[in-house]
Amino acid sequence: MIVYDITVVGSVGPLVLSALEGFTSRPSGVGLSCLSGELPDQAALLGVLARLQDLSVKVVEVVRRPG
Repeated sequence: MIVYDITVVGSVGPLVLSALEGFTSRPSGVGLSCLSGELPDQAALLGVLARLQDLSVKVVEVVRRPG
């Protein structure tokens, strides 16, 4: 599994978190939130990014944690 941190604009509510099983959210600077979670591969990451787009969540940055 690969751990990703996805920085998004705004605060993340329960609707977004329920759409991203296994992800957690924390504040990340002014007006930003960081979603963190484990994914098996890059295809799963693309699925998460597509879900965020469907929910109108603006992605600022995606970081793969070393591991």
